[in-house]
Amino acid sequence: MNLPIEFEKKMKAFLGDEWDDFLYSYDNNRFQALRFNTLKVQSPEERMRILKTLKISSDKKVSWANEAYYFDENVRPGKHPYHEMGLYYIQEPSAMSAAALLAPKPGMRVLDLCAAPGGKSTQLATYLGDSGLLVSNEINTQRSRILSQNIERMGIKNAIVTNEDSFVLASHFPGFFNAIQVDAPCSGEGMFRKLPEAIEQWSMENVAICAERQKEILDNAAVMLKPGGTIVYSTCTFSKEENEDVIEYFLERHPDFTLEEMERFWPHKVDGEGHFVAKLVRRGCVDTDLKADRKTKKNKNSKNRKNETKPALTKENMKLLSEFLDETISEDVAAWIKNSRLVMFGEQLYRLPDMEVDIKGLKVQRAGLHIGEFKKQRFEPSHSLALALKLSEAKNVVKLTWDDPQTTGFFNGQSVMLSDEQAAECKKGWALVCVDGYTAGWGKVNGAQVKNHYPKGLRNKI
Repeated sequence: MNLPIEFEKKMKAFLGDEWDDFLYSYDNNRFQALRFNTLKVQSPEERMRILKTLKISSDKKVSWANEAYYFDENVRPGKHPYHEMGLYYIQEPSAMSAAALLAPKPGMRVLDLCAAPGGKSTQLATYLGDSGLLVSNEINTQRSRILSQNIERMGIKNAIVTNEDSFVLASHFPGFFNAIQVDAPCSGEGMFRKLPEAIEQWSMENVAICAERQKEILDNAAVMLKPGGTIVYSTCTFSKEENEDVIEYFLERHPDFTLEEMERFWPHKVDGEGHFVAKLVRRGCVDTDLKADRKTKKNKNSKNRKNETKPALTKENMKLLSEFLDETISEDVAAWIKNSRLVMFGEQLYRLPDMEVDIKGLKVQRAGLHIGEFKKQRFEPSHSLALALKLSEAKNVVKLTWDDPQTTGFFNGQSVMLSDEQAAECKKGWALVCVDGYTAGWGKVNGAQVKNHYPKGLRNKI
């Protein structure tokens, strides 16, 4: 691998006698791992069965992350129905260390400040369970959509996805969060083996630019943290300028914080890529004043930022929703939806998280759980709702197995044909299509045929 000359010079001076071992690591294959989504896969027996189905050994776990397992290059779990149903997330092993270090408790208010594509957010959600609040933010609009899709795939009910600058969020959420993840944009040195294009983009000038941006993001994160709260800062770079120097700068500016833990992941020492993590804990009072020497930014035109929401349902829409829920969903889940805070974005219906949060004026990609859409004289459930449900929570279920040819057909948009026995069990109307007991999407039963309602944009992936 042809590394930048300036990078080699810097790393030789930094690593000393370890330089040769570090350099040799670039000739090795990169490591891959999957992390089970414990919101869906909860028992050890389930995990072992899925690993066996995927032909992945249960012997080699990622030591710093719960329920994460390495897999070989010849295994392709991303092409399996289990992946599309959100049973696991494929993630670079070292990157799992940051959320594991933050490890929020159920009921907390948690912010993932630089969240796309969603690996750390989906991991944080497993710590929260279905309680508390997760705000996952990504400043890049296109990447925030990918983040939202992964939140959907993993069946997360209590997450709001925003598309904002950290400065705007700091102005909106002073002293609001118990825990904040800052996986800061960086020069990507730790990903050279995984992403060779990162080598072409590297320069010392970019390292300096990244460091300044990281300092600003961390300052904004501090504004949003409650007393006693925790920030975990992480990067996928080796640069001291973006790691230890940023932490030192932050502690000088924020004497009410202490550094509790700091660790580097080196590719010649661990089975993973390069990564840096630091745990910062706040004591004292939250300072919501923005520092005088910080770069100030003007908020964008409020007219362009305002969410076009309808805070309540019309009687007609409530009737359509109730009819769908009463016919299709179990009583307890139907009540959980009806008695919650529902909000309309155009004709799209969302259930806001139980923990109250003000999203007015923010650019929001996902406002909690997407329930569905109102169309002419009918309500159509969302794919998000399907993936957030359990098999036992639906009154009408179509059961498939992962190796059934109809399962592949369903994920590719084809109708499902029921056997006489299945057709006798399923009533006409909306049904939850399940594979091996896990929800996959919606279908509409009419006799022996189940019309496919799997989203067109997600088809042809298996």
